[in-house]
Amino acid sequence: MIRRVLSTLSTALLAACLLLVVTSTTATAVVLADTGTAVPAVAFTLDPLAVVQLVIAFVLPVLVGLVTTRVTSSGAKAWLLALLSLVTSLLVELARSLGEDVTYDLGVALLAALPAFVVSVATHYGLWKPTGVAARAQGIGRHRAE
Repeated sequence: MIRRVLSTLSTALLAACLLLVVTSTTATAVVLADTGTAVPAVAFTLDPLAVVQLVIAFVLPVLVGLVTTRVTSSGAKAWLLALLSLVTSLLVELARSLGEDVTYDLGVALLAALPAFVVSVATHYGLWKPTGVAARAQGIGRHRAE
């Protein structure tokens, strides 16, 4: 059981790193003015919108549990989770393009949706389901008596 949880959490961490790599600034080369030679400079920056998308992806499975019933098929829940991951990715890229006054990059938005979905699935099976949060989320609201 512990091995499975650790494996799932490591998958979520890998997907989170992929999400940050896709959406954050990469290493650049600085050209020295005097010599004209390129010196590699490493920059580690976290795009605030990428962190927001990661946090949203982390809690999306709980949101899916809140809006579905216990009898909803797991396939329907998976499609809903994929759709919500895609919508959040598109909205984060829209916020980035409006906030930084740059062109909306649909490719980045679509590519960032995949690791967001992987993070959501991994946290569902690695954290929310084993701890019982997923089951409690299904029991909240009007479908509690079912």
